[in-house]
Amino acid sequence: MLRLFFALQPPSPQAMELLARTAAMAAQLHAQPVAADNLHATLCFVGAVAPERLDALKEAAATVRGRPVDLRFDALDYWAEPRVLCATAGDRCQAANDLSRGISAALVAAGFAPDRKPFRPHLTLARKGRTADAMKVDWPCPFASPFDVRCDRFMLMESRREESGSIYSVQESWALDGDKSMRKRPD
Repeated sequence: MLRLFFALQPPSPQAMELLARTAAMAAQLHAQPVAADNLHATLCFVGAVAPERLDALKEAAATVRGRPVDLRFDALDYWAEPRVLCATAGDRCQAANDLSRGISAALVAAGFAPDRKPFRPHLTLARKGRTADAMKVDWPCPFASPFDVRCDRFMLMESRREESGSIYSVQESWALDGDKSMRKRPD
């Protein structure tokens, strides 16, 4: 079985910049930074999918329409339950919300049962941090200046658990180009 989800990924230079800006806080938490190419904002978690259903999942995703997504990350937050440091987006992005709902609806129509949790724009920056209470920080902590990310594609990603942590790989991506039908990335 494949463990799959749909996501937005910040471009690599922006991912590296954000990790650099938040490295000191991750170090204070004794948390393990996420690799820059693993940064993503989950739009829709699909879960376990049999390999023979992968093409049907991709076909459903290709029917989704959306426009490029601008996300503004304006704070750092620490989530104690999963012990993660995240960049969070305080204002809800309508384009991302619409895209998340569109993906979920297309999957349901194709016979899949995606997770129905509402989209909450965030990027997990570091994992396995110590208890944040010891830091005496009021969470969330606003960024001195917001961090803007523009995503012009959405991805189908696979999550594999390794001893070193979760490894994410892009299985397919589709352009976000307004009302036009989604086009796969040229190979």
